[in-house]
Amino acid sequence: MNSGDSRVPIDELPAAIEELLKSGPHVLDAVARELGYSVAAVRPRMSQLHLENRVHRKRVKIQAWPGGMCYTWHHGPGPDAPEPSLPRPALQAIVPSQKSVRNYPAINRRDPLVTALFGPPASAEAANA
Repeated sequence: MNSGDSRVPIDELPAAIEELLKSGPHVLDAVARELGYSVAAVRPRMSQLHLENRVHRKRVKIQAWPGGMCYTWHHGPGPDAPEPSLPRPALQAIVPSQKSVRNYPAINRRDPLVTALFGPPASAEAANA
């Protein structure tokens, strides 16, 4: 499928990536170009397929570029994939958390400019409140 053709729906993109990789190894840019999506849209789906052991990647040295390396993606689990009989950990979304002011430790000292303007704290309890 070329980028000029109609693209598969984004929900079916992982299955389309798998079908493309069945024809042979590809680099990420080639997969994106073939399916008509951007690399930014294809990369997370490739990572998800990799976590599910449906595709794997191999590091390849680029001969024309000294020190250059790239990854080729292949269909199926890699040689270092865990056994299918072993339970896989549940895939969970990473939920960011933000610490509140109460979680931070008290510094127990007052800024010199605040002390100059408002004077020393009345008590240690007032500073921590």
